[in-house]
Amino acid sequence: MRRIIVVALVTIAAASVAVGQCAKGGKMAGGNAAVEGIKRLEAERNKALVAGDTAAIDRLYSDDYTSAVGSTFRTKPEVLADLKSGALKLEASSNDETNVRVYGNTAVVTGKTTSKVHDRGADTSGQAYFTRVYVNQNGRWRLVANHSSRITQ
Repeated sequence: MRRIIVVALVTIAAASVAVGQCAKGGKMAGGNAAVEGIKRLEAERNKALVAGDTAAIDRLYSDDYTSAVGSTFRTKPEVLADLKSGALKLEASSNDETNVRVYGNTAVVTGKTTSKVHDRGADTSGQAYFTRVYVNQNGRWRLVANHSSRITQ
C-alpha cells in the first residue's frame, strides 16, 4: 500500500512540475513532434509487452521506473524478471482515447487500455484508465511511472 501511495505522489509531483513548465498562455511546450514521438513509444511499449521483448522494455523504461496496476506494484527489474519468467504474460494490449501533453522534458499520457493479461496465474484481462509519465533523459524519452485503474462495468 505504501508503494502505491509513493507512485501516486510521484505521478502527481511530476504532473505538477510539468504544469509549472507550461509555456506562457497555457500552451504546451514540445509541439507535435514530441507528442507523435510519445504516441509511437506507447505503441512500441504495447508491442514489446505482448512479445515479451525485455530488451525493448529495458530500453523504453527508465532505471527508476515504477508501476502501480491494481494492487500490484512493480519496479523495472521486477517487470523484466516477470516477463522473462512468464509470470507476467500479455496476449494483447491496445490503447484508446490517448491524450499526450508535453511540458518541456516531461510528458503525461492518459487514456484507456484494453488488454488480455495473465499475471502470476490470474487472468487480469479487461479495460483500465491509465496515466503514464515520460521524461526526456539525455535526448531520449523514457517511461518513469505508470498507474492504471481497472474499469468496472
